[in-house]
Amino acid sequence: MTLRPLPVPPGAEEYLAFDKEAGQNAHGFGGLFEEARRALGDDLHLVHRLDRITSGLLLLARGETALRAAHDAWATRVAKTYLALVRGIPAETEGTIDYPVLEHRSGRPWLMARAVRAAYDPDRAARLLRGEGLSFVPPLPPPARSAVHPAGRPALTRWRLLETRGPDALLELSPETGRMHQLRVHLAAVGHPLLGDPLYDPETVRGAAGTGPAPFLRAVRIVWEEPPGAPAGSAWTFEAPASEMIPA
Repeated sequence: MTLRPLPVPPGAEEYLAFDKEAGQNAHGFGGLFEEARRALGDDLHLVHRLDRITSGLLLLARGETALRAAHDAWATRVAKTYLALVRGIPAETEGTIDYPVLEHRSGRPWLMARAVRAAYDPDRAARLLRGEGLSFVPPLPPPARSAVHPAGRPALTRWRLLETRGPDALLELSPETGRMHQLRVHLAAVGHPLLGDPLYDPETVRGAAGTGPAPFLRAVRIVWEEPPGAPAGSAWTFEAPASEMIPA
C-alpha cells in the first residue's frame, strides 16, 4: 500500500502523520508503520494504534525523545476524535458511555486472567477462566476481542449525533481512555453497533461473511494541548480528511 502523508502543524516536525486505509494494519507484517520505517528511516516509532478496520489519522514520532513526550501527554493533554456510521438512531443528540472494558489481548492473555482474579474470589475467577457460566456475570471475551465487563478497566467515550442516514446515524466519538476496541464495544453496548462491524454488530455477525456494508470508523483529529516547545496555552492539531470519506 502507498503511504499517504498528512500535514503536521508548525513546531511538530518531530512527528509524522499518515492517513491509514481501512483494512491496513497499523503495525506488524504489511502494516503502515513498517512501510514508513522502510521508506523514511528506522528511528520512527508508533505513537498509538488503530484497529485494522479503522481508517484515518495515525501518528508516528521520530526518535525516542519525541515518542516519550507523546506518551507522557497522551492520557491527559491529547484529545482524539473519530467518525462512525452506526446502526440505528440514538434517542438523544449527545451522551457519554461509561462502561468498564475487559480486553483479551491474544498476545498477552495473562492480563485478562489477572484482571478477573482481582475482581472475583478464587473459585469464581477460576470458573470464569475455564469458560463456565456464572449467574449475573457476563462471559469473558474470546481472544482478540473486548467486552463490557465488571472486571474490566474504566473506559469512557463521549459521542455526538452529526446526522441521520436513513435508519442509521453518523456519530462523532471522543474516547477519553484507550482500551482495545473501546469505541466498537461501547457502541455495541448501547445498542448502536458500528454498522457492518464483523465482531460486534450482531446483524453482521449473523449474516454471511462479506455480504454486509463495510464498517466506517475513521480517526479524523488529534489535538495536543501544551505540546513540547510551544508557547503556553497553544495546541497542535493534526487532521485527516473526513467529509469526502463518509459513505454515501
